[in-house]
Amino acid sequence: MSRIFIAALAAASALAASAPAAAQYRDPYPAPPPPRTRAGQVADEIARTVRETADAVATVRGSVDASLGELRWNGAQRFAIDRCRPYLGRYGAIRVDRVDPYGNRSLRVYGVTGYGGGYGQPAYAYARTAYDSRSFACTVRDDGRVKLKTSRLRRY
Repeated sequence: MSRIFIAALAAASALAASAPAAAQYRDPYPAPPPPRTRAGQVADEIARTVRETADAVATVRGSVDASLGELRWNGAQRFAIDRCRPYLGRYGAIRVDRVDPYGNRSLRVYGVTGYGGGYGQPAYAYARTAYDSRSFACTVRDDGRVKLKTSRLRRY
């Protein structure tokens, strides 16, 4: 009986030793994937065309937004927006809604950040940034000091 046990143990150990070697073997010449059907090729072409069109529309939209933004804000307002931009850039795209005087020596910039679809981002990238959309109020004093407040927007 012990001879059968020893033989079975030897066979099991030989099998266990050969299993990792067999598991590591990779075919150096794998078979190519099956050819795509004509319908699959057409679907890929349509998806690529839609993606390129959306990127082109986003580029035009971004250019128009940037141009209108330059015309919309006067020198002091543009200064305040430019001072706030580095603080808001980490949240994603920035949309400035208004710039109002705040007190005697400050301007306050109001808007939304992190909404996607802004300048330099595709129009179909809605709220897929690292952060959800946030409203912000950025106060800029006439000496250049900046104070930023953000609050998360609700998703419906």
